[in-house]
Amino acid sequence: MSNTKGEPIESESIGRGCGKLYLTGEYAVMDVEGLAVIAGVDRYVTVRCRDAEPSQSVSRVYSSYYGLQGRVIDVDAPDDIATHTISLVYRIAAATPESPINIVIESDLDDSASGAKYGLGSSGAVAVAVTRALGAHLGLELDSLRVYKIAMVATLLAGAAGSGGDIACSAHGGAVLYRRPNPTALAELVAADPVAAVAAPWPNLRIDARADLGGLQLLVGWTGSPVKTDSQLKKAGGADRDFVRGVSSISEKLWQALADGDRTAAFACLRENRALLQAYERERAVCIETEKLKALADIADAAGAAGKSSGSGGGDCGIALVGASNGADAESSTRETATDITARWRSAGIQPLPLKLAAQL
Repeated sequence: MSNTKGEPIESESIGRGCGKLYLTGEYAVMDVEGLAVIAGVDRYVTVRCRDAEPSQSVSRVYSSYYGLQGRVIDVDAPDDIATHTISLVYRIAAATPESPINIVIESDLDDSASGAKYGLGSSGAVAVAVTRALGAHLGLELDSLRVYKIAMVATLLAGAAGSGGDIACSAHGGAVLYRRPNPTALAELVAADPVAAVAAPWPNLRIDARADLGGLQLLVGWTGSPVKTDSQLKKAGGADRDFVRGVSSISEKLWQALADGDRTAAFACLRENRALLQAYERERAVCIETEKLKALADIADAAGAAGKSSGSGGGDCGIALVGASNGADAESSTRETATDITARWRSAGIQPLPLKLAAQL
């Protein structure tokens, strides 16, 4: 679907959805009062969509999941997130797939050598990227909010459960402050009419987006142990009101600290959230901060930065925010601190990932 230089060929539509990492708000974000700050990272699911050759009689979607032959697209019988997204976009465009198309889904969210998952999200990014690519192919003008809503509805139609924070971040890029829509109200809207649901207001939804981290640098370390978020959430059970409100307050404060460029306040927010997660895992007897995640955060804290687990914990990635006080040597000081932290992570068996904040999409 591209020429020898990797550039899109004529008539090809391309959509992307970025990976994500939670800075604050894990577990609490599942509650209707929960707020989370989520950072998009510059690893992407990329989807390419174009008309098929005249000799091809049916539309197909290709990805590593579907195998070399891909699978035939039947918009009347979708059965997973990608095909539900395709079907919904066609319905929103009031179009029918009269001319066969090919949709190719490619991901660099996982480890390229082993295929191991980093925990950057995948299904949400697929839904976002498919929405963008096919929407462009069908002539839809979609802003980031509408991309999020289409991908979210398609995910619900596919039977997947979650807060949607990964989808919001993947659709917007940069960093987002997120509160989920009321799940009961949204389920009723989708059950009545999925297309109308996309256009309707969603009770309780909040998405604020920004393009930077207020001058702070994001560091990411991978523990080498993939974990399934759904199983972690099931083990932990629902969060209690005090935890949700405490974490949500921290997320609000972090969002303000990023706007103010206040590194001290931002670091304090990560440390407070880490402490609440530690108490939460003790109460629920679920492993969130593994030995490697503990080492990751402790190393960052000892270097004058702030670190914590990211997402459901139990493995996957941890994050650190690094930044120096304003001054002539602030940039070099930040760079030195980051180099020191990543070197110490390697010594502790933690793999630093060369990730940066994703551009806004």
